[in-house]
Amino acid sequence: MRIETFDWDLLRVFRMVAELGSMSAAAARLGGSVPTISRRMTELEAELKTQIFVRSTRGIELTDAGRILLRHAHVIFDVIAAVELDVANQQPSDAGLLRLDAEESLLAGWIAPRLADFLKLHPEIDLRTRAAQVATVEGLNLADISILLDRPAHPDMVTRRAGKVHYAIYAHPAHPATSGGLSRMAALFTNRCLFHESHAALISSQLGAADPLRQFCERSPQTNSFFAALAECRAGAALCALPTFIEETCTDLQRICLLPEVRADIWIAFPERTRRISRGVLTLDWLRQLFAPEESAWFRQAPPSLIRSQSPDGGSRPDA
Repeated sequence: MRIETFDWDLLRVFRMVAELGSMSAAAARLGGSVPTISRRMTELEAELKTQIFVRSTRGIELTDAGRILLRHAHVIFDVIAAVELDVANQQPSDAGLLRLDAEESLLAGWIAPRLADFLKLHPEIDLRTRAAQVATVEGLNLADISILLDRPAHPDMVTRRAGKVHYAIYAHPAHPATSGGLSRMAALFTNRCLFHESHAALISSQLGAADPLRQFCERSPQTNSFFAALAECRAGAALCALPTFIEETCTDLQRICLLPEVRADIWIAFPERTRRISRGVLTLDWLRQLFAPEESAWFRQAPPSLIRSQSPDGGSRPDA
């Protein structure tokens, strides 16, 4: 490998392939073709004189050499980002791109409905969001801010606890469960109930194997899509375990009973570079306020206790 002639763009393509786990996904993200991405990775392996991927019909996996290369690639691109901040970026520091990854239910059910107001106040910020189901080292390195339900184990990330998510069982008003008699968990166990995979994992990690709720969850259907769970619930096809903050916007659903044994911390994670730019600080302050327990009762330590209390204007509010 000759430093003077090395094509550094190969590392950009490599990071995308490694993050997404497939050539086709990287091609779609980068706007190229699969043969081109594959050829570029073959060039990189030839340049380094080592195999960095194991290819199969299921996608690609990094070899030991590939994992070492990925660590170095992250360092290189962090240096490039620092150069952009310190030298190349001539815009005011509150203008420009900011990448926000967030757990899907938090992004779709809480952040996105409030995004328009933030962008009206800060039109100079090009805020780009992405749903992130599981925290990965690659994803954390690419994002400027991550909002997660698991504290990321990343030595270079600043992490802050932002609040608590509570869960409950919900149904559409047309579902038989809303007519009464199912306020006790034991009465729910004969019904079809849909769980999001991340919520199911939370139940398995927090409840013992003999717990009836865990057993009910494990034999119930699961989905990896918050929107799919919400759609099935709204169609009356199933009960659904959802975070309680969805009551703020999903006023067509009825809470059947709380799941007080299961809750998750909200974590805001970001690299040091994010708070070196004013757009990063502005966005962090906004996100902290969105989830602050003193600002919204949905994220307090103790969950709301009643089925639903109505505010004078007809909207739903969590119990104080």
